[in-house]
Amino acid sequence: MEHDIYCKQRQLFYCQFPNFFSDFEDLEYALYDVMELPKEKIDEIYYASNILWQIFLKVGKQFKHLTAEQLVALGIRSEMIPYIGLDYLQQQSILARFDFICTEDGNIKCLELNGETPFLVQETFEMNDQLCQHFQLVNPNDVTALHKTLSGALFAAMHYLDDVKKPTIVITGKTAQQDYEEYCQVQFLKTCVPFDIEYVPIDKLIIFSEDTPDAKRGLYTPSMDRIDILYRPAHPVEFIIDDLSPDGERIGLQLLDLVKDRQLAIINAPAAYVLQSKILLWLIWERKNDPLLFTAEERAAITKYMLPTFISAEPFLADGVPYVKKPVYSREGNTVEIYASNGSKTNGSAYNHYDDNLFIYQQYVEMPSINIQQADGFHSKKWLIGSFIADNRACGLSCRVGNQITEWDSHWLAVGYKAVLLK
Repeated sequence: MEHDIYCKQRQLFYCQFPNFFSDFEDLEYALYDVMELPKEKIDEIYYASNILWQIFLKVGKQFKHLTAEQLVALGIRSEMIPYIGLDYLQQQSILARFDFICTEDGNIKCLELNGETPFLVQETFEMNDQLCQHFQLVNPNDVTALHKTLSGALFAAMHYLDDVKKPTIVITGKTAQQDYEEYCQVQFLKTCVPFDIEYVPIDKLIIFSEDTPDAKRGLYTPSMDRIDILYRPAHPVEFIIDDLSPDGERIGLQLLDLVKDRQLAIINAPAAYVLQSKILLWLIWERKNDPLLFTAEERAAITKYMLPTFISAEPFLADGVPYVKKPVYSREGNTVEIYASNGSKTNGSAYNHYDDNLFIYQQYVEMPSINIQQADGFHSKKWLIGSFIADNRACGLSCRVGNQITEWDSHWLAVGYKAVLLK
C-alpha cells in the first residue's frame, strides 16, 4: 500500500513536466525525493568546485605549449592537434561538471571533471528547483549563471567570426526517437539561449567542405541556411573527430576545419577537448607541490579534495592501496575497472567502448550509501554529487544514485537544504 501511494504521488508530480525525461524504458530515472545536505557541506562543495576549476583551467592552458609528440603521449588524438588551440570563448569550457564523493567520514573528493558536454543540466537547473519547492527545501542552484554563460559564449563566438551581424545560430543533438534524454536536455538549453536559435537534428546538418555551384563552403540547415554558430551540448569533440558521412568522408574533421578557418564557431570551442581528458587528474597530482604553478591555497586544495592519480598502478600496488583504472576519455562509467589492494580486479563496468585509450589509475574511495524508494520498494544504492560550473563559478548541484560504478542506468536525485529561520 505504501509503495502504491508513492507511485501515485510520483506520477502526479512528474506528469506536470511532459518535457522532462523522468523515466527510461525500464528505469525509474528521476527519484521522487530530495537529498537534504547541510548548508555548510553545500558551501564546501562549491568552494572545492571553484578552486579546482581554476586549477584545471591553469593546467589545461599549458597544453598549447606542448609539442605534437608530447600531446600524443598524453592521450590527445593526433587528429585533434591542429584544433585544440582554438580557444575563442570566455572560458575553455562554458559549462562543465565535477563529480565528487562525500565520504562517510566527511571528506569531499573529486573523481573527475566532465569538461566538454556534461549531462544532468535540465535536472540541475530546472527540476531541482521544482522538487525543492515541492518538499519545502531551499534550492542551492542558480539558473542565471547558465543563462549568463550561454549569452557570453554567443557574443564571443560572434566576435570570433569577425563580429558577424545577425548570425544564424543552431542547436543540435539527437531526435526524441533516437535519444529522449539527450533531446530533452537540448530543448531545455534552447530555452536558456537569449537569441533566436533553431533546433536541427544532428543527422540533418549538411556540410560542404569546399565551394560548389550549389553552395559556398560551410555548414547548412536542411533549408540551406548557412550556419554561423553551432551549439552542440550533447555531441562532444571526441565524437566529432570520428564522424563520417555515409560514403566514409571525415565530415567531423571537415567541420573542425571550418572552425579553424573562421567559417563556423562551435560551442564549446575545440579547446574544451583538453578539459574532458582525465589525464589532467594525473598532471595536477604530479605538480601538486609546485609553487611556480600553484598558489598555497591551490596546493592545499589539491591535497584536500583530489585523489592520488598516476599513469601506472605500481604506486598503489607498492603501498597495498585499492585503485580504479579509467580511460582518459570515457563517459558514464564506461570501461572503468576497480582493483583491490593486491591488484585483483573486483568490479568493472558493463560496457567497454574505450579500451583503446590511454589509462590513468586513481586511488579508490568508497562511495557512501543511501536508501532510496522506488516503485518496487526500498533499495540501498551508492551516491555521488555532480557540481556544475557556469559563468566561471560553481552554481548547481545534482546527485546521481547507482552502483559501485556510476553508469548510464543510475538515478537522479535532487539536492536541497533546510532554510535557516532567524530568531
